[in-house]
Amino acid sequence: MMKRRYLVLGLGMLMGAAIVYVALQGGAIAQERATVAFTPQERATLTTLESALTRVAETVQPTVVHIRATRQLTTRPSDDMQDFLFEFGRGRITIPQPRVEGQGSGVIIRSDGYIVTNDHVVGDATNVEVTFYDGTKAKGEVLRAPSADIAVIKVDRKNLPAAVLGDSSTVKPGQIVFAIGSPFGLENTLTMGIISATGRREVIPGPGRTRLYTDLIQTDAAINAGNSGGPLVNSRGEVIGINTAIVAGGLTGGNVGIGFAIPINRVKVVVQRLLENGSYKRGYLGVGLTDIPAEMKAELKAEQGVLIRSVDKDTPAARAGIEPGDVVIEVDGTPVKNESQFREIIADKGPNAKVRLGILRDGKRIDLEATLTVHPEDAQDDKSAQVASSTDKSVLERLGITVGATPSALQRELGNAQGVYVHSVAPDSPAANELQSGDVIVSVNRTPVKTVAELERALNQIPSGRTVRLRVLRQVDGRTMEVLVMFRMP
Repeated sequence: MMKRRYLVLGLGMLMGAAIVYVALQGGAIAQERATVAFTPQERATLTTLESALTRVAETVQPTVVHIRATRQLTTRPSDDMQDFLFEFGRGRITIPQPRVEGQGSGVIIRSDGYIVTNDHVVGDATNVEVTFYDGTKAKGEVLRAPSADIAVIKVDRKNLPAAVLGDSSTVKPGQIVFAIGSPFGLENTLTMGIISATGRREVIPGPGRTRLYTDLIQTDAAINAGNSGGPLVNSRGEVIGINTAIVAGGLTGGNVGIGFAIPINRVKVVVQRLLENGSYKRGYLGVGLTDIPAEMKAELKAEQGVLIRSVDKDTPAARAGIEPGDVVIEVDGTPVKNESQFREIIADKGPNAKVRLGILRDGKRIDLEATLTVHPEDAQDDKSAQVASSTDKSVLERLGITVGATPSALQRELGNAQGVYVHSVAPDSPAANELQSGDVIVSVNRTPVKTVAELERALNQIPSGRTVRLRVLRQVDGRTMEVLVMFRMP
């Protein structure tokens, strides 16, 4: 649990009250307390403003959730280390399976249990727990879009309060906004500020990867660690962005008045693709590009668009005949304003989409057609996800146990009994209350097992919800016992 610093006020308040009481009794304080002399109109204006602000909070806060994500690291000791641990501790000392916990925020976007957050909040998590405004909790399943830093969590709930998603294209500097989330674990925290800028382009390192954000909203509303994934809300209570990053300062890396949010219009596109296809893959053209330098607009005869700096070999751009020096001014009839917009248009078209590009070459208009492919980073994410999915779906991972060959020293003590040694049992696993680290599994539902492969094969034969019966050998106070362990297959 995070430790926080609090100032102890009780004793000081008691002594202060006593001093004030004595002073009043002695007549030392005779003056009346002064208040600001507001006019009736000013007081009414302030009252109306405060009422409006509290109504925004009361409306939106119930749609915001706290997210706790747990990542399980699957390390296991070597065979030599197994023997050492057994000899040293007589089978009672184990290396616990390391767990990494993170926390963040999210916002409910559909009443039937759909929540949006940042991918960096829940990425690679083996367990996601959502805490709602009323304090209740639920486990969640995750759909990820790592390249967009967006994820959707699905929980088994109905009739949830859902936030209203606004239009981030109308956001302007100076508008009042609220950031809501769980900074440093302080749930349901609301801060207020303004939009400082729009269209910020930032390259931001995060857990496991560095991401390019081409169009961020900047705000001075206080955002801190734990706010990630929470909503940025306008004065009408509409979500206009998902709080994502800050420029950190000071010893604690806390807020210095510069925070960033992903525009909600961008989030909508990614979420729709996730819900329709189960994944989000960007379209890929294969060009290096930049905004048109001001001094080159007259020469290129283009007031807006993007300048192609380079074309990668064996890419859709190369096959379409795009050349360095071309200026892209349209995509499927939509005018291209700048680099950020062009990148998002191509990304959102998706793989296999055919796009018609309006191009200026040497001042003359030509039209080219390209068939997009999947972005290389997303293809790599797919490969990583396949490996992770294979690992996550293994029966041993679902049971929360790590196993291996029985240490030779223990095997000798057990009379050369054949079985599979249990290294660790996750505390929240189905077998947590029955199976123990140091046990040796010798059979599964009466089927003998001698190797890890045989154990996995036997467990995979048991349907979800059915009873697992393990016969294990366990040492207690120097005695070897045969124990029947039973639990239900998840």
